[in-house]
Amino acid sequence: MVEERLSAVQRIIAEKTVTILLVRGENPDGDPIYAYVAVRADKLKEFMAAQQGGTFYPEDYGEIIEAGEGEPSDEVRHHMEAEYGFNHEGTVDIPDTATAQNITANIRTFFPPADA
Repeated sequence: MVEERLSAVQRIIAEKTVTILLVRGENPDGDPIYAYVAVRADKLKEFMAAQQGGTFYPEDYGEIIEAGEGEPSDEVRHHMEAEYGFNHEGTVDIPDTATAQNITANIRTFFPPADA
């Protein structure tokens, strides 16, 4: 695992770095739902893999900040922008674990080398 190669400081940073994701899906009745989920950087790959596996419970991999049916209301969107700095205009689709791995790899490039 990549996390094993991180220094103690790097591991702490990875555990403290949080990505907020807007996840969309369907409830058991087929109605659209959404959730804003705070996921630690060191758990992002696992989070993405779980989504590919069918039934998925985001709360098993992160903290749900906001959730509801349909699309987020203007009030929810404003709250996420004001409170968490969520940029709705700058969102990026993460369709698979390979993209998640690329994102987590790029997050780790901000860390100094373990032997430094």
